[in-house]
Amino acid sequence: MFYVDLSLKIITIQQRFFIYLIFSVLASEIQSILTIILQWRATHLKKSIEELIAGETHINKNNSKSSTEIEKVQKLTKSLYQNQLIKNLNYSGGKGPLERVFRKIIHVVGNLSRAVGGINNIFDAEKTAPSHIPSDTFAASLIDTLKLQELMQMISEDKLRDFTDNILVKIEKILDKLKIEDSSQQKKIQAEFENLHQELNQNIQDYQNNLANLDLTLDRTLNKLDLYTEKSLEILPDKDSKEFNSQINLVKQVLKNPHERKVLVTKMEPSSSNLFKFLREIMEMGKAAQTDLQNNKKEIHQKAIEMIELLPESLQKSLYILAKQATTKISATGNALHQFQKEIERWFDSKMERAAGVYKRNAKGVAFLIGVTIAIAANINTLNIVDNLSKDFLMRATINSYSQELINNNSNPNELEIGEIQNQVNAALDNLELPIGWGQEQTNKTSVSQSITYLEGLKKILGWLISGIAISMGGISGLIY
Repeated sequence: MFYVDLSLKIITIQQRFFIYLIFSVLASEIQSILTIILQWRATHLKKSIEELIAGETHINKNNSKSSTEIEKVQKLTKSLYQNQLIKNLNYSGGKGPLERVFRKIIHVVGNLSRAVGGINNIFDAEKTAPSHIPSDTFAASLIDTLKLQELMQMISEDKLRDFTDNILVKIEKILDKLKIEDSSQQKKIQAEFENLHQELNQNIQDYQNNLANLDLTLDRTLNKLDLYTEKSLEILPDKDSKEFNSQINLVKQVLKNPHERKVLVTKMEPSSSNLFKFLREIMEMGKAAQTDLQNNKKEIHQKAIEMIELLPESLQKSLYILAKQATTKISATGNALHQFQKEIERWFDSKMERAAGVYKRNAKGVAFLIGVTIAIAANINTLNIVDNLSKDFLMRATINSYSQELINNNSNPNELEIGEIQNQVNAALDNLELPIGWGQEQTNKTSVSQSITYLEGLKKILGWLISGIAISMGGISGLIY
C-alpha cells in the first residue's frame, strides 16, 4: 500500500513538472523568435556602444551642449558600423531562395512591429547589424575610422621637420658668427651647408615613406652632422675651426646624450598620447594661434579639426586617459599603437560586461512577461494546480484503497466482478482533468462559488504570477513539492 501511495505521489509531481516544462519551452521559443524579429541583441549592442562613446553625456539630454555631443556620438557610431571590419561581421545567412524568403518575412514582421510600437530602426538603411563585436575588431575599427594612425604619423613627421629646421637654423647662426672673409671658403662652406640641408630633407622623406623608423632617422641625422662637421673643419681656417667644432657639438648633444635622446624620441614618436596632447593644444588655442597654425601647417591642422569635430568630448577624455596608460607600458611592448589598441580593447570589454548584465536582466524581465501572458492565456494558476492535483492524489488513493478492499473482501472474485470494478475505476479516473485552461475552471465551479470574491481574485492573480515565474525559469519551480 505504501509503495502504491508513493507511486501516486511521484505521478502527481511529474504532472506538475511537465505542465511547467511544456509551457516554459513554449515561452523560450516565443522569446527566441521575438529576439530574432526585433533584433534585440543587435539593438542593445549598438545602444551600448553609443553609451560607451557618450560617457555621461546621455544623462543630461536637455542641455544644448549635450544635444550637440549626442549628435556627434550618433554620427561616430554610424561611421563605426559602416567600417568594413564591422560590416564583415553582419552575416545575413545563406543566399538560397528559402533563406531569402525567410529573411524577408522576418524583416517585414520586424518593420511592422516597430511601426506599431513606434520604435525607430536604429540601423538606418541597413536591415540588420551584428549582435556581437569582438573587442579587437572594435578597437581596430575605431582607430581606422578616426584615422588615428595617419594623424599620429603626420604629427611625428611635423615634429621631426621642426627639429631638423631648428638644427639648420642653429648651424646657420654659427656660420654667421664666424664671419668668414675668404670668398672661396665661404662658397665651399655654403655648398656644404646646402648639401646638409638636402640630405636632412631626404631623411625626412625616407621617414615619411616608412623606409626608416624614428630612431634610425635620428641616427642618420647624427651621421650627416658628423660628416658635415668633418668636411667643414677641412675648409675653415684654424682660427675658426675650434669655435665651430665647439658650437656644432652643442647642437649634436641632444642626439648623442642617451637621456636627451630618450626625451626627444618620446616627444617626437607617433604615439596616441602625443596625438591627444596635440588635439588638446589646438582646442585650447586662441583664434589667432589657430589661424597661424592653419597658415603654416594647413594639412595637419585640417586633419586635427576634422577629428575634433568627429570626437565627442567624453570620448576625447577617455581616449586621452587610455593613451597615457598605453604610454607607461610602451617600454615593455615597444609598439605604441599596438599598446594603445590593447587599452581600447580592455576598455571596451569592461564596458560590454556591464552591458551584458543589463541585457540579461532585461531578458529575464521579458521572459517573466511572456510567462505571465501564457499563464493568463492558458489559465495556468499554480495555486489551483496544487489544489487540484492534491485532490486528484486523494481521489486516486481512495480509488486504489477501495479497489484493494473489494478484492480482499472477496477472496475468489469472478471475471464479471473484476470487470465491474475495472469499469468503476476507469470512470472515476476519466473524471480527472488537467488543472489548466478556462474550460476546466468553469466545469469545477459549484453553485456555492458562482461569484468570485475579492480574495479569490487576489489568489488567482498570485497563482498566475507564480506560474509566470515558473514558466520563465524553465519549470524549475515545478520540481518543488
